[in-house]
Amino acid sequence: SGTFEQNNHVVINNDGTNGQIGPAALKAVYDMARKGARDEIQTQMRDGGLFSGGGR
Repeated sequence: SGTFEQNNHVVINNDGTNGQIGPAALKAVYDMARKGARDEIQTQMRDGGLFSGGGR
């Protein structure tokens, strides 16, 4: 493994004005990024990768 591929097909309705990103859109992006990171850490632990203690 070792490659981190994530395809997110997400439609975010930006609730901001004047092209600024609104709080709801920001939260959606943040939650999505956080979930991706959490999934990657679990994968690394399971596969004997970075976080499993299998390194040097």
